[in-house]
Amino acid sequence: MKKFPIILLAGGEKGPLFETTGYVEKALIPIHGKPMLSRVIETFQASERAAEIVVVGSPNLDDLPAMNHVRKRIFTGLNVVQNLLHAVTYVKHRLYAGAPDHNGYVISFCDAVFLTPEIVDDTLQSIEELDSDIILHYVEKNTFAEAGLPTKRTYIPVGDKHYTGSTIYYVKKFSKVFAAMPKLVSLRKHRKDPEALLRLIGCEGADLPEIEEAISRELSAAVRICVSPHARLGVDVDKPADLELADTVLKED
Repeated sequence: MKKFPIILLAGGEKGPLFETTGYVEKALIPIHGKPMLSRVIETFQASERAAEIVVVGSPNLDDLPAMNHVRKRIFTGLNVVQNLLHAVTYVKHRLYAGAPDHNGYVISFCDAVFLTPEIVDDTLQSIEELDSDIILHYVEKNTFAEAGLPTKRTYIPVGDKHYTGSTIYYVKKFSKVFAAMPKLVSLRKHRKDPEALLRLIGCEGADLPEIEEAISRELSAAVRICVSPHARLGVDVDKPADLELADTVLKED
């Protein structure tokens, strides 16, 4: 059974939740008295397949008791690309000791509060089984209704179904990602317009295998798309309605 190091992005930029909560750093927003980052750390720490945890964030996070489960806090850079670069460099040299053959990197976020250890275990197991350069997990729209999660997401239409991204990503070797960064930046500009995104990579009207092939070609890497049965994997806390949903769901937990 492979274990994977976890990189949690917990940058401190002011976002859409500031006006509602008064917190500049999303990671510190409490849900039932516990900061979001603490919830996420504890979830990954309880996973059988998660190895050491690295957090990218400000010194304000250091006082959280959950940080005792974290191997290293990395200072934030100017943007998410720098944050990833700093974290990956640390993991590569300090945890993997520079070895060319390793288990890769799992990336998640401080607002992935809906995750459970069981969902993390299942997702990381699928990563081991797929054994690809980049693995993207998506959740189909009907999965949310079946799970009783009334959440609004941005969906990508594929065939007669609609998919949204998840809160866990996997990359085997980041050299491939950084080499393709200009293309990724261009694609990111269309993240709120899925149909334009599909047109950009020549996949309008394509099915999932065709999209996998197109993205693999664009990034010069073996990319796999995994459709997850876990609705909670596809929910984060980006806006006040998400925070209200988290308050309800986590109270029930």
